[in-house]
Amino acid sequence: MEQASPKRPGIFTLAVASWRSALGAVLTMLPLYAAVTAALFGLDYVFPILETKLAVIRPGRTDLLTLMQVPGAWLFALEKLALGLAVAPAALATMRHVLVQEGWRLSPGPMLRFWGWTAMLLVLALAALCVAGLTVTPDVSLIGIVLKAFAFLLPILLLWVFPAVAEDEPAAGSAARLDKALERWDGNFWRTVIVLAMTGIPGVLLMRLPAAIIMRRPGAEADAVAKFDATIIGSAVHAAFIVLVMVIGASAVAWCYSSAKLYRVRRDPLGGTHDAPEPAAKT
Repeated sequence: MEQASPKRPGIFTLAVASWRSALGAVLTMLPLYAAVTAALFGLDYVFPILETKLAVIRPGRTDLLTLMQVPGAWLFALEKLALGLAVAPAALATMRHVLVQEGWRLSPGPMLRFWGWTAMLLVLALAALCVAGLTVTPDVSLIGIVLKAFAFLLPILLLWVFPAVAEDEPAAGSAARLDKALERWDGNFWRTVIVLAMTGIPGVLLMRLPAAIIMRRPGAEADAVAKFDATIIGSAVHAAFIVLVMVIGASAVAWCYSSAKLYRVRRDPLGGTHDAPEPAAKT
């Protein structure tokens, strides 16, 4: 008799598991997260000094699209690359906390591969945005739109690569890993989007908590938040919240990956669909 496959975890189950794992990761790996926070805190002081030395003027709006379309965008791109590489160990450790039974210990192999994929993703996305910022004439506006779409779709397409690397899943090469990552989106797109929304949106709102507290103080000035962010305490709090949001997001991605790895939609010749376990990977 064929053994029945276990029931596929629901969206709410995945969201709850993500929050629980994120909390457990914070309690278990607090020294690591503190070290990553310290690295972000240091970079938050290094790059303003570089901007002053190189006479690069940071625009009033600090969203990514604006930063990539002003003079000196290369320095802002370098900053984002450094920040991404600095926070990558926190994401890797969180994913291993969820996926690896032996524990979250950062092995050199997965760490180097994780850094490599992170660097490739950031370089391609930031380069696309920088080039899109140069396409300001009507004749090439379509190219700019395509480049911006590429920059924002690339992280989605590569999403499953990172938990696969964290788990040290066998792969014949980068092309095979990428192909498997794209394949796992089949039947898992909306489940993943909803779970990430149920974890990411509260996380982003949590980042705004210090600003909300400051602005609710009696007699708070309009630029009170900017002044607080410029202080040492403000920079440290901002760095800590970045790490916290990364931990929550990485936990959610790991749980969604675990579900997508075990189950995917099988399409019948007559058009029907059903869930079936994914075949075991060959080592």
